[in-house]
Amino acid sequence: MPTVKLTDAAVQRLKAPPGGRVDYFDAAYPGLALRVTGALDQRPERRTWTLFYRFGGKQRRMTFEPGYPALGLAEARDAANKARLAIQAGIDPGAAKAEAKAEAARAPDTIANVVDIFIRRDLEGKKRAPRYIAETRRMFDNHVLPRWADRDIASINRRDVTDLLDAVMDSGSVRKDEDGKRRKLPGGPIIANRVLAAIRAMFNWALRRGIVESTPAALVERPGEEMQRDRTLNAEEIRVLWPRFAALSYPFGHFFQMLLVTGQRREEVAHMRWADVDIHAQLWILPAEATKAARGHAVPLSPLASSVLGGLPKLGTYVFTTTRDRPISGFSKAKARLDTMQSSDGIGGRSFGPWTIHDLRRTAATEMGRLGVSRFIIGKVLNHSDRSVTGIYDRHAYLQEKRHALTAWGDYLRSITSQDEDLFREQTDCCG
Repeated sequence: MPTVKLTDAAVQRLKAPPGGRVDYFDAAYPGLALRVTGALDQRPERRTWTLFYRFGGKQRRMTFEPGYPALGLAEARDAANKARLAIQAGIDPGAAKAEAKAEAARAPDTIANVVDIFIRRDLEGKKRAPRYIAETRRMFDNHVLPRWADRDIASINRRDVTDLLDAVMDSGSVRKDEDGKRRKLPGGPIIANRVLAAIRAMFNWALRRGIVESTPAALVERPGEEMQRDRTLNAEEIRVLWPRFAALSYPFGHFFQMLLVTGQRREEVAHMRWADVDIHAQLWILPAEATKAARGHAVPLSPLASSVLGGLPKLGTYVFTTTRDRPISGFSKAKARLDTMQSSDGIGGRSFGPWTIHDLRRTAATEMGRLGVSRFIIGKVLNHSDRSVTGIYDRHAYLQEKRHALTAWGDYLRSITSQDEDLFREQTDCCG
């Protein structure tokens, strides 16, 4: 490459062949070169300043921007001097420039941007359960982003967190829908606790990534007290509920029955797919994406569970559906129908204290324990995580043990509800 004494006049005069490129090195400033790229077709001639240097034993190159004539000879030499000073200080000027350019191009660290990246990289990237991801996104969309969306994450302090939680506790949140209408969202202690959990997870992730130097959610206490429920249904209450399930018929009557006989979670039973059920093997396989724990789960079907499924219509993908292509929803309305059934339902007006849908799962677990099933196997039936060292290494599926537990539970249910089985069978036949 030619070395020339660069002057302002020489810089304007130097040429390169059409489509070619020539580096003219500055005799007065070693390593600095004027790169001339010749014109070709519709591409005009270009002149840029380039510095060749060695760092860490390797030959490197960096380009100064903008090119000539916006950056003149004197400015290019000044930039070369600054780069040499950086090299003497042990700094790679090219790497520093690339990092600064990437920093400038990166989206600002607003809460809205960080939340998007957090959900994509941490939750979705680690394949957390879809329901958990959706619930976390909902907490941000409904309660955090309406207040903080454009705030820089570094500007959020502990007072901001407690003020937001107090607002959710006292009056809920207001969110603008896509059509611009304002919508009031309920709050309260449970929602505030969920919002804090989402905020804490996001800030802890940002701290690990170096986005923030500390987390304002540290030391913030849960704003609401959540009572540990211990409600279970006794034998007499189950006898009352069984024909009420029958009165609901398909799909909700059978859905509630499957909740009770399998002990699985509400959403997991609601999203039960025919493709995951093997009637002949008496087995229901839940894929990882269908479970709260994001962990595949095999549920042996007791004879009672199989008899329920055997009489159901196959309307589409899902076992329990009213639309053929989507699983059931509207659980609260179906539960309210159960709660309001009186003597006119032919059950003699028997009633009992309040209960929730989740109490069916707790009842199944409690009664399996009463039937002699170990807590360890009950945990396997419920698909609870075993975080012990043994649990990490133990890959046995415990399928036979789970089948024994659920069969014992199903036999017990059949024994206390046998007087109502004919009624339930009539309701099943009507929808088959």
